[in-house]
Amino acid sequence: MVLTLAAFAAGAEAFPGAGGGAASRLLSSALPVAPAPAKPAKLFRIVGCRSHGGAYRGGPGRRAVAIGFDDGPAADTPAFVTMLERSRAQATFFMIGRQVSSTFRATLLLELRNGDVLGDHTYSHPDLTRSGEVRAQLQKTIGVIRAVSGYTPCVFRPPYGSYDESVVQTARSLGLATVLWNVDPSDYTQPGTAAIEQRVLAQVRPGSIIISHDGGGPRGQTLAAYPGIIAALRARGYRIVTIPELLGFRPVYVPCIRLCDGIGVARSAVPRGAIVERAP
Repeated sequence: MVLTLAAFAAGAEAFPGAGGGAASRLLSSALPVAPAPAKPAKLFRIVGCRSHGGAYRGGPGRRAVAIGFDDGPAADTPAFVTMLERSRAQATFFMIGRQVSSTFRATLLLELRNGDVLGDHTYSHPDLTRSGEVRAQLQKTIGVIRAVSGYTPCVFRPPYGSYDESVVQTARSLGLATVLWNVDPSDYTQPGTAAIEQRVLAQVRPGSIIISHDGGGPRGQTLAAYPGIIAALRARGYRIVTIPELLGFRPVYVPCIRLCDGIGVARSAVPRGAIVERAP
């Protein structure tokens, strides 16, 4: 005859002197024990990058190029982010501070999640060589980008490409490298999708930095040109990287304290060479 645990326990409880307490202990030890809840893995989120300062028109002559989109965030910016995501490419978005608001928070966080970089393009797009407020233009933009996205830029593009040594030094004091370009399709003139693509591919060289625009006007031509540009560059053996990556600047990560805004990654996914700081 087979005596089940349940029957044994019932019989033991009916005869307390027969060791009912022992039976209960036997029963509890025989039941499966639920495992302790797994401790959530610590996640890290990107909060900026660390530049070397200085002014740059291109990077080292390796077979890599970087794309910078200027004058956003704007109405077309989400479509640019989607295009890059579909193309599995990253870019650097140089943003005008007065256009950065909570309206674009989800877009900026998606850029960060996809590996894009946020850059400073001044607060109101002045010619900085004629402006008496270079520091305020840069610092105010850093502040609004950080407030909306939690990210602190380390690259800055001067409007119109207009800069001097004083601008470079002021930018350096704020942790910003001054980034120009050596490939310009003049897409802001809206010459047509085919012309934008042809001009980029004719000018690009190893280490090139390309300038184009996601804001400042309707940018459908630029948006339509870049899938073909990216595919053609890859066919030539180029990697598409961000400007900080091209220039050897290191990304900065911190552990998430509570929420990661959807951009947290495991420690194993933090890029090699990244700076990992303690949470503030």
